[in-house]
Amino acid sequence: MHRMVLFAILVLLLLSACTSSTSTAQSLEVVSTTDSYRLIRHVFGETQVPLNPSRVLALGEEGLLIDLIDSGMRPVAASVNLPDRVPLLSAEELAGIELFPSAGDISLETLSTYQPDFIIGTEFFIDQIGYRQLSQIAPTVALSGATPLTQYIETLTVFGRAEEALREVDALRAEIQRVAIARGTATQRVSLVTVYPGMNVALWFDGPSPIPLLVRALGLQIRPDPTTTTDLNIRNGRAFISLEQLSMADGDMIFLLQTADVEGEASAVAEMMDHPLWQQLPAVQAQRVVELDRIGFPGLRGQRVLLTMLEEILASGT
Repeated sequence: MHRMVLFAILVLLLLSACTSSTSTAQSLEVVSTTDSYRLIRHVFGETQVPLNPSRVLALGEEGLLIDLIDSGMRPVAASVNLPDRVPLLSAEELAGIELFPSAGDISLETLSTYQPDFIIGTEFFIDQIGYRQLSQIAPTVALSGATPLTQYIETLTVFGRAEEALREVDALRAEIQRVAIARGTATQRVSLVTVYPGMNVALWFDGPSPIPLLVRALGLQIRPDPTTTTDLNIRNGRAFISLEQLSMADGDMIFLLQTADVEGEASAVAEMMDHPLWQQLPAVQAQRVVELDRIGFPGLRGQRVLLTMLEEILASGT
């Protein structure tokens, strides 16, 4: 009994370190509110945001789009990876929203045709397109949250709903802690792998991708351990390795992070499955390989869906 209590305490401490409240370190905040606007301070300056914007332009791909929709705020237009395949959102939810690809050059002239009265986007896309140029079209705010949870908090803060966002995020964090304790995640070892076209292999360790972020928040042991493995060049949460280094993916379970939207990726995975080095991995021999859509869990809704899936996977021991 004492061991179980000690284990629960250790998990809670680990989770608090991984998922500690980021609201204390938000670079976005409400400076003041008047009868007509809310003054928002963000990474590029201060912006007067209309209290009730009716034509919102969203420049933050699926994560921002789904957060806006789930909050009851429907943009007139939004950037996404693939307009014809938006994960977790139904055709009914997307009805009336103009979707355009985020890749390539985004024309300011085209954006102006949506006649937005407010523009909201992630720091990357606002900076890429040009904050000053966007601000000439409509008041513009950039979100700098580094995780789906912090971005959700920032998004709702812009619309004066920070307390609501914090309650939802705290509820999700509590659910993550519940799953971690129930499934004994601190003792489970997993490897996160992606096979790209050309048999290029990457191991995942952290965000911005939502899957490794949630895996870390659950307290699962990611293998190899990036703190003790010296020959890893980790950038944007992942490290590319050679086939000869494939044995580093020695977790008891492998999450294969793939997508059907990259040409040649499915054939690369099929080729990898037949490779002798892949077949020697412990998780492969134990038939504990689970494929997840690496771009299929956007926004706060995505974190909830992914958490449910991971709990079912951990419960089944697949």
